[in-house]
Amino acid sequence: MVALVIAALIAVTTVPSYRDHILRSRIPEATSGLLLTGMRLEQFYQDHRSYASGGTTSCGVALPPAGQFTFNCVVPTDGQSFLLSASGRGDGAMANFGYTLDHLGAQRTTALPAGWGDAPANCWVEKRMAGC
Repeated sequence: MVALVIAALIAVTTVPSYRDHILRSRIPEATSGLLLTGMRLEQFYQDHRSYASGGTTSCGVALPPAGQFTFNCVVPTDGQSFLLSASGRGDGAMANFGYTLDHLGAQRTTALPAGWGDAPANCWVEKRMAGC
């Protein structure tokens, strides 16, 4: 009986920490994907003087493949700015996470799950209750 109580106490304290660790390990997929795509867009801009492809409002570079996050790129008609976003897929554990990067390098957290802190935040929140 004592062993069962001890096992239950250990489970109660370690399972939430393990879950947070798993979530934190998946966030770099979003942040690194945004940074890499932003860098590729800057290189595209140097060659074409626009972030847009061929006079359209679509990004001049390919977006990262969807995994735990789906990526989106918004370029206005003048092609002189961009907003990249990574949103957690609705069918997974990352569903409530959202991050953005713009042409000025501003990093924002647009969505966080309950208990992780307040969004929006003017940084990428990568840890529970971490601030900017």
